[in-house]
Amino acid sequence: MKKNRILTAIILGSFIVINTSCKDYLDLNPISSYNAGSFYSTQSDFSLAVNGAYSELQSLYENNLFYTLEARCDNVNINTDYDYGIVSKFTDDATTSELLTIWERFWVLVDRCNAIIDQIDGGTFDDESYRSYYKGEAYFLRGYAYFQLGCLYGGMPIVDHQMKVSEIKTTVRSTQTETFAFAASDLQQAAELLPESWSSSELGKATKYAAEGILARLYLFQGEYSDAKPLLADIISSVNYEMASSYENCFLDSYDNSPEHVFHIQFTSGGQGNAVPEASAPEQIVSDLFPQAGKSSFLQVSDDLYDSYEDGDLRRDITIQKGYTNNAGVVDTVTCFYVKYAHGTMGTSKYDCDVNLPILRYTDVKLMYAEVLNEESYNATGDAFAILNEVRSRAGLSPLSSSGVPDQDTFRSALMQERRGEFAFEALRWFDLIRTGKALSVINTFLSRTDQESGKYQMQDYQAIFAIPQDELNNNPDTEYMWQNPEY
Repeated sequence: MKKNRILTAIILGSFIVINTSCKDYLDLNPISSYNAGSFYSTQSDFSLAVNGAYSELQSLYENNLFYTLEARCDNVNINTDYDYGIVSKFTDDATTSELLTIWERFWVLVDRCNAIIDQIDGGTFDDESYRSYYKGEAYFLRGYAYFQLGCLYGGMPIVDHQMKVSEIKTTVRSTQTETFAFAASDLQQAAELLPESWSSSELGKATKYAAEGILARLYLFQGEYSDAKPLLADIISSVNYEMASSYENCFLDSYDNSPEHVFHIQFTSGGQGNAVPEASAPEQIVSDLFPQAGKSSFLQVSDDLYDSYEDGDLRRDITIQKGYTNNAGVVDTVTCFYVKYAHGTMGTSKYDCDVNLPILRYTDVKLMYAEVLNEESYNATGDAFAILNEVRSRAGLSPLSSSGVPDQDTFRSALMQERRGEFAFEALRWFDLIRTGKALSVINTFLSRTDQESGKYQMQDYQAIFAIPQDELNNNPDTEYMWQNPEY
């Protein structure tokens, strides 16, 4: 795929899906403005366009965002290779290529969603319900993109319709709060338009409950617990979802799109497979879990994460492997790496695995709800404790009680510890640290460890968000409309 910034995505964003696999594209003639013209006219056209939007999430997560967000927190060692190590050391800047790629891909996603939203009311539909559904999916994906962009880079220009390049260049960058408000509005519209469930032939598409869950996550990121509560309660009361009976089942391809999964990024081996499982292991590993070996840029999981699991926690060894044998017969007993997505069917070729990637699990919905309840008021015998202990029970751990968790603040700490172990390698830890105000202290304590070069690297306050990529600033140098984040 071509490199696309906000402006160049608008000029070159001319890919559309030609089947429902979300991985194959028709490369149309380049268009000269942010306008898909009359290409989108029938229900079938819009179905293909929506699939094209979903496909950008595949590219984002299997190659970039999962790795970058894990590397940013205390789950990964600073000596991880390539840009992920730079991100771990907090030495990234406006020229870090991985951060540009993430920026570009989110803007391609926004581009594709705007093309759908602008054209869909004029399209011809055989089934009018799908006009609402496809529009809802576009709002969902655009809202999700703006939520992520706001978290990662701060305030964004609000590009809410198809624009010419000249209009884009004079769209002033909004604040982070305004960006989140725009994302929330999109997610609210999505929840109103999307169905509660899809047919078995359309599993994996966003639903009303996926939109509510991501919106609740956005509200929690802003500390707006009262706004998140009814959304989470609605998902729970829907009885559409339930926690998987075992933790491992959450990450097996045989359980893809199960009631544990509120929203999953879809992958199918045989050409539309997932690169994450085998890219998570050392390049020269010899292992039944990784028959195609691994990748040089695998994430080196920190001992801090490995050791944070309580004795008997079943999640640790499902999530992380410590030590391996390479193809020269050399045994490594210390290196830790993720195996979370490698327990199911592996692809017949490298980077072509079948397992989906979770964006929102029902377990997360319940733990977010427990957090909201605790923020309302601490209750030693309430539902928040019941939820926390339900998650712990599945992990093989004994329940917590008021004797060890005697107040609201200790419950907050217990919940964050539970979230770290439960959601390792699901791109949530960094966001949890930022939204709870713990990032600076946790990260710098982590970086002070001897195995992280004893404080040679440090996080600064301004690094709660990333730099705006230099390529974007070069492309739009007018600082009245676009500018660099402070101190970068």
